[in-house]
Amino acid sequence: MTDHLILAALPTPNGELHLGHLGGPFLAADALARHLRAEGHRVTTVSATDGLESYVLDAARREGRTPEATARDYHARIEAALTATDCRPDVFLDVHDAAAAADHRSWHHALAERLAERGRIEIRRERLLADAATGEELVACWLAGRCPACGEETAGYTCEACGMWFQPTDVREPRARHPRGHVTTTGTASAFLRLDVPALLDLARRRWVPEDYVDLLRRYVELNGPLWRLTHPLGWGVPWTTPAPLASPDPLDPLAPLDPLARLAPRQVHSTYALGTTAMFLLAGREHARTHGLPHNPLLTDGTHRPRFTLCFGLDGALPLLMQLAVQEATGMPCAPDEYRFNRFMTLDGQKFSTGRDHVIRVLDYVAAGLDTDALRFHLARLSPGEKPTDFSPDAFADDVTQTLAGRLSRLLDACEATAPTPNARAATATAPVAVRHRFEDTAARHREALRTGDLALAAAAVDDWLAFAPGAVGTAGAPRVLAVLAALAAPLMPRWADLLWERLGLPAVPALAAAGRLLSSDASHLSAPAPGTLPRFAPVAAAEVRALVRRSG
Repeated sequence: MTDHLILAALPTPNGELHLGHLGGPFLAADALARHLRAEGHRVTTVSATDGLESYVLDAARREGRTPEATARDYHARIEAALTATDCRPDVFLDVHDAAAAADHRSWHHALAERLAERGRIEIRRERLLADAATGEELVACWLAGRCPACGEETAGYTCEACGMWFQPTDVREPRARHPRGHVTTTGTASAFLRLDVPALLDLARRRWVPEDYVDLLRRYVELNGPLWRLTHPLGWGVPWTTPAPLASPDPLDPLAPLDPLARLAPRQVHSTYALGTTAMFLLAGREHARTHGLPHNPLLTDGTHRPRFTLCFGLDGALPLLMQLAVQEATGMPCAPDEYRFNRFMTLDGQKFSTGRDHVIRVLDYVAAGLDTDALRFHLARLSPGEKPTDFSPDAFADDVTQTLAGRLSRLLDACEATAPTPNARAATATAPVAVRHRFEDTAARHREALRTGDLALAAAAVDDWLAFAPGAVGTAGAPRVLAVLAALAAPLMPRWADLLWERLGLPAVPALAAAGRLLSSDASHLSAPAPGTLPRFAPVAAAEVRALVRRSG
């Protein structure tokens, strides 16, 4: 048994989750966790909303309420969407809750002091766009322009097209993202982490970071130099310094207090994509320790209690998440993940999901329409945008559900129920034929490899393969065995359906490939063939019903 800690995304609570969000890191993390638990491992899944991210401020001004109220409201809606689709992590943190906020803030300052002690913070003057009337610097959510790396339209200083991050001073054709009376320039001093580039790239290779993302790190340094931004003059977030002495860190995580840092301008706050991300990691480690009764946070020091730490995230967050390797190298604290699973973006009918253009299907709208969440999870797994972008089409989704789940799967279930009430005695008492066992071993191996590497499309293909093979195996291996294999293969992707099928077969615990394999190699006479009408089925879906959700999301 291995301990695993899985961190799934850190969504900004400035809006609701849509299908593109769900089909990326959240489904990937949940499927991996279910697979690992079925294989006998101990798993803690953690996520949090990035409640101090700049776009919370943008949403708050647009909606006429405080940033904290905005973040808390959308946090609750995001949690409801994850719960409704069985993707909610074990721990879903809100950094505005008192219990998390104190540690979150204190770790920001403790990490900054550790970097300052080691001489790794550099203060630089910048010339930024500003609102002439208010003096507000146009950074983060207030800045728009073009990416200096690929030329695509951007907001803030990150590019969703190529994954590059850059400085506000490097944005091409910079402008205010929202209308301003008059734009001028102003000077400010910001803090940066000075990178040890060879050490960073070496750590990335040792963590088996895909070469495309190692190359993204290299290109970042070529564009920006060996610096990573720690602060910006946004005025919303954790202040760079505090007027009072630092609060004591969590007792599980003693970081020795260091000499205070020199103060920057009052509007300078920690970027949530720098030490803010590391603070999130440490919160995840704290929750893992508390869940399992460990004596200390396992992400503060190497040791026997350290779990395998896997991060699931989107392309737009790849660079700041990889920069936690630089924080680890600079602080000496092993807080960075052991494995990175990044995904590309999913589009909707060939166009970017966009709340502003009402081109979006929100998860809660889908659920409210009474549509099946397991069917959605299965189709999103097919579209898993791991190494390349994919597209969600209401027509393709409806066709997949109708043809595969309500069609081929239902016909298999009909055939299995038709064996009731007396199963084939020979099929139940003898081991399954060698050909069936070999097919299972091959399919199970591909399924395990798919979940190990995060290829959900390959995991869905393993379900398809067994579904195609199963009708011919029912007569020789028996319906309960064939269905048990199907439930075990489907469980990470369609957990409700798989759990119910497993239960209807009278099997103990949860669907697992090892248990299904043992059934194929042993006497199964204690299992009864399913009675007619007892097995869970999927209903067909009309494309128009799904497409109507796009219009209704406005």
